[in-house]
Amino acid sequence: MKHARLSIVIASLGVATVLSGCNGSSSAGGLAGGGGGGGQDFETAFNAVSQKAPTSDMPTSLKASYEGQMKVGVNSGSAQIFGTDIDANSAEIIGDLAVDVDWTDGQTTNPFTGTASNIVATEAGTSNSVKLDGTLTVDQGLPASLSRTTIPAQVVAGVNIPEQNTGAMLFHMSGRLSNGENEGDATLQFGGNFMGPGAESMLGPVSGGINDVNNPSPQIFDAGVGGTFYANKK
Repeated sequence: MKHARLSIVIASLGVATVLSGCNGSSSAGGLAGGGGGGGQDFETAFNAVSQKAPTSDMPTSLKASYEGQMKVGVNSGSAQIFGTDIDANSAEIIGDLAVDVDWTDGQTTNPFTGTASNIVATEAGTSNSVKLDGTLTVDQGLPASLSRTTIPAQVVAGVNIPEQNTGAMLFHMSGRLSNGENEGDATLQFGGNFMGPGAESMLGPVSGGINDVNNPSPQIFDAGVGGTFYANKK
């Protein structure tokens, strides 16, 4: 992976991602509606999480396992890994997420480990799809953080609003994917907010891309991608 080349861009994206939070939409980049390659329909599960209120009782320590899915669309360029069976410009990529969190308030080391697997690219509006073999793992060499923010109790128009403690996260996954003889190095950034009581879910945007292994682009990525993800506590 070309971490030196990507680090500045990814770090700047990370700040924007955490600040943007969750917009409640399951579409981004070139995405359209559709089911997932990993079981439960992505939109149904994503919408169920997005309808939850942001976590207001974020604990001061969290040790939990989360499962969910990501869905991204190609929003710029192309990559050899998609082959000729699908139109890369219309590709929707869905993968299963398994993320573990081991965190205490004030921690500066990466609290995340986990994987993205069972990754399938489908041409939007068709049944044409290709399985992208390989697994992405949480990249310990790229920025990661988990933050807890306290909003003090206040009185607004005579109404007592109790103290709230919210949570936000940022982490990256990377790895090599393949489709036949074609290989690509993928780097994805995940960020957003914890949702529901006790940080029972995570929700937010995904951004990043894929670089051809045999013919890497001088640009940051051969194919840039963007989308969303959700994950629920097991």
